[in-house]
Amino acid sequence: MKFTYLLINLATISIPLLRSFEHRINFYKKWKYFLPANLITAIFFLVWDYFKTTYGVWKFNDQYIIGIKFFGLPFEEILFFFTIPYACTFIYESVLLFIKKSWLPSFIKTIIVALSLAAIITAPFFLHKAYTFSVLFIGGIMYMIAAFTLSLDILDRFMITYAISIVPMLFVNGLLTALPVVIYNNTQNLGYRVGTIPVEDFVYSAMLLLMNIGLYEWYKKRELQKFTIRTF
Repeated sequence: MKFTYLLINLATISIPLLRSFEHRINFYKKWKYFLPANLITAIFFLVWDYFKTTYGVWKFNDQYIIGIKFFGLPFEEILFFFTIPYACTFIYESVLLFIKKSWLPSFIKTIIVALSLAAIITAPFFLHKAYTFSVLFIGGIMYMIAAFTLSLDILDRFMITYAISIVPMLFVNGLLTALPVVIYNNTQNLGYRVGTIPVEDFVYSAMLLLMNIGLYEWYKKRELQKFTIRTF
């Protein structure tokens, strides 16, 4: 059915969108932080998506899309980079509300830096596998930046959010890769899958969430600083 990918997007955002007006979370009041953060993140990942699609790392099954494309990307694929971050940022705000205790050890940033360096150093060994190389190299850089710029509390909430997000990801990405809506070129990835989901997708998803939440928190912090200056 040609509306399949569109319906998956709408189902993904439906409950978080409706719950955004719940009085304990009031996520709608934070759209002014989310929207610019999401737009920057979406542009970054859409450019990446464009090149991966152009060079045959993956393609889209015309059987499950409505057929409207921009720069070769289906409308639904573009929508994906707005619905998924919205749902995940909503989870993040819910985590902030319900989980007060910090779970990460104080040396977690050292671990992140070490893993980031390992990813960057390892990446060139997979130059022949474009998807694997790009998630290792770009992901290594992204996590390195996060380790030096984000507070321990933010990293803590991010990790919890990502762990929770894996559950809906197994359903959403599982459906996208099982039908399949998205067809992967297995010569460009490791070939290891969780069900039908390439293992690289789990790193890719973490990167999408990390960039969005990092920028989201930056916009919130900037607004707080402006308010503090006005108060004084």
